[in-house]
Amino acid sequence: MRFDEIKACLEREGWAVEVVSDDTMRSDFQGAERVFPLFVRISPPFVLFAVIPFVRLPLDPEEGDVVVRRLLQLNREINMARLSADEEGDVILSVEYRLQDLDPSEVRDAVDVLSFYANKHYAELQQLAAP
Repeated sequence: MRFDEIKACLEREGWAVEVVSDDTMRSDFQGAERVFPLFVRISPPFVLFAVIPFVRLPLDPEEGDVVVRRLLQLNREINMARLSADEEGDVILSVEYRLQDLDPSEVRDAVDVLSFYANKHYAELQQLAAP
């Protein structure tokens, strides 16, 4: 699937999509607690659907360790998605697919999964990450 085809799939599902670069598009969705930013980035052979930032890690290393341990626990429990953290301290909720095998139903599944887990885990992770 190509970049423009993924964009068209999202738009057919009602997502307002902004092209950020030749390999990245942005949208957002209203969750139960807040509006979540959604990025879709093509990096062959994969396409990444990600909520960035999902939450921010605390600046205090010990408090950050509590959040990171919970992210690891959740990664064992959740299906199709993963939680990670980048070097800036942003926690990322993401789904990754092989671009070659991607079809419109998987684009829909990716955003559905992110929406589901964002709503399910945001409040808990935000509370753990709050100073």
